[in-house]
This record gives sequence, structure tokens and C-alpha cells, in this order.
Amino acid sequence: MHFLIPKWIMRPVTPKLKTAIAAIIVPFMLMILKIAAAILTMSISLIASALDSLMDTVSQAINFAAIKASEKPADDKHQYGHGKAEAIAGLVQAVFVGISAAFLVYKAFFRIFSGYHLQAEATGFYVMFISMVASIALSVMLKKAGRKMQSTALSASALNFSADVWTNAGVLVALGLENWWRVKNADPVISILISLYIVVSAVRIGADAISQLMDKTIPKDMLDEIDACIKAHKNMVFGYHNLRTRQVGSEKHIEFHLEVKSSLSFRDAHDLTEKIISEIKQKIPNAHVMAHPDPWE
Repeated sequence: MHFLIPKWIMRPVTPKLKTAIAAIIVPFMLMILKIAAAILTMSISLIASALDSLMDTVSQAINFAAIKASEKPADDKHQYGHGKAEAIAGLVQAVFVGISAAFLVYKAFFRIFSGYHLQAEATGFYVMFISMVASIALSVMLKKAGRKMQSTALSASALNFSADVWTNAGVLVALGLENWWRVKNADPVISILISLYIVVSAVRIGADAISQLMDKTIPKDMLDEIDACIKAHKNMVFGYHNLRTRQVGSEKHIEFHLEVKSSLSFRDAHDLTEKIISEIKQKIPNAHVMAHPDPWE
């Protein structure tokens, strides 16, 4: 029956995919733990945090599928590859995070007006402490992996779990205030503050994803690298024009016209262009460079 499964699903698991799998397992286990604690404590913060973990699990599963798809090689219908699948996954995560925040605010106001008090706060406290430690570890791992592999999806996941760290910390504070200091409505008020942070995270994730989907130019430091590589041959190159760049997932697409001395032969101009292209690729990982030599006086 394996012939019914798309070939891209059957490809070996890469380091990027292994990281994505870990990002699914951890929030799923935390969700189970939080649900059990929420049943005991009836804490709105814990219920919201469990929902957030559910959202994380679903969004990370989407993330995994997107990363798997983005690693498919270019084909006749997708000649620039499938890297934008990662940006789509980042945008989906932003939506999930935003939904979590909206639900959190709704339940918080409901709790304020209903006046329900927490139960078994100590249990919830320990559960959230474990959750916070796990979220910190996962966030650090994803941030390093996202930077190393230049993955939009993993970087978005890191930001998502960073928000979880603050969420878990807020729940800990709320449980402590209501359990030991008997501060009324600390749980829902802190839930509202947490939701504001979650909204900010969602906007940042969504903005980054939209930038890639809209073919925003590559970062300035990379543009400077291109400029330096070209100017290193100023004895034969006057400059360049029509520079166009964009990023698709971890891949950068770079195009420009190279202004070479008109006295150079066609062969020499070609070899010089290829040399500059090679130097740019060494400086910028996963770069696809197209350059056209123009004779220049």
C-alpha cells in the first residue's frame, strides 16, 4: 500500500523534521498534564493554558507537514521550490495563537463576574512549574534550530513557546496570589495580561510570515555581503544594478546585473561573473544567484 503514500512523506527524517516532531510531543504531554490539573483546581488560567497546549500541538503538527512539504525539490509546477510552505505554517500559527488569546480573555471576564474560587491550588502550581521548565527548554532548542537552519517555521514555533513561558509564569503567579495571599480575581486578571502578550506574539509571527509570502527583500547584512563580494573585484567591475532579492523559507533568491569592463572578452566576463556568484554563495547559505554581465565603459 506504500504506493498510495506521496513520495515526499516517505523521505528520510531530516534534523529539521526531528526538531519539529519534538515540538509536537512536548506540548501534547503538557496538555494531558494540564487538563488533569485543571479538573482538580478549576483554574481558568490552567484551562486556558491547557487549551494553549492543544493549540500548540495542532499548530506544530501543521508545522511538521509544512516543513516536510518545504523540503520537496523544485518541480515543473513549483520552479522556485516549496519553501513558502513554512511561511504559511507561520501564518497559521499566528491565527492559532490569536484564537487562544481571544478565548483566554472571554473566560477571564466570565470568571471575574461569576466569582468562582480556585481549588487544589498547590497541584496546579507544581504542574505549571513543570510546564514552564519544559517550555523554556523547548523554546531555546527551537530558537537555536531556527537560526541554524534558517527556518521560518521553527523560529515561529520558538516565539510561540516563548509566549508559553510567560503564560505559565503568569499562571504560577495567579495560583500563588490566590492560594497564599488570597488576592481576589488574581487568576482572571493575570489571564487577561497574558492574553495581551500572546496577541503581540501572534502579530510578530504573522508579520514575519506575511513578509516572506510578499517576497520581502533579504536582510541588510546579506545585502552588504553581496555588495562587498562585488566591490572586491573593483579592478574589473564598475558596480551593479537591478538587484532583486527575496527569501523563500531558508532559501535566498538573488538576481542582479554586473557592470564589467567592456574590454573583457565574453569568456573572461563569464568567468568573472561565475566567480562572484560562487563567493556570494559562500557568504550567504542556501543562496540561488543569477547574474548577468553587462559591458560597461
